[in-house]
Amino acid sequence: MAFAVIAEIPGGTLGQYDAVAEAMGFEGSEETSHGLLVHLAGLAGDTLIVIDLWESREAYERHLAELGKKGREAVRKAGLPPYTHREFEVYSLVK
Repeated sequence: MAFAVIAEIPGGTLGQYDAVAEAMGFEGSEETSHGLLVHLAGLAGDTLIVIDLWESREAYERHLAELGKKGREAVRKAGLPPYTHREFEVYSLVK
């Protein structure tokens, strides 16, 4: 079952997003995390929104195990403000 993660980062900028993506080795639309189906990022007012859709919760957890520490360090170095995220099993997915 697909699994979604939504991060809402008040005060986050596209420049900070780009810095994290670069530090993680993600260039443009070439996401390298196995099991990631869709990755979206953009601004809603002054809030940076990042949405990931994974093949499964297990795929997301593998990503965290493999790249979680690197990601936290990249977020810290980019200076992103504290934020929360929501996770949920996807009930319905229309392609």
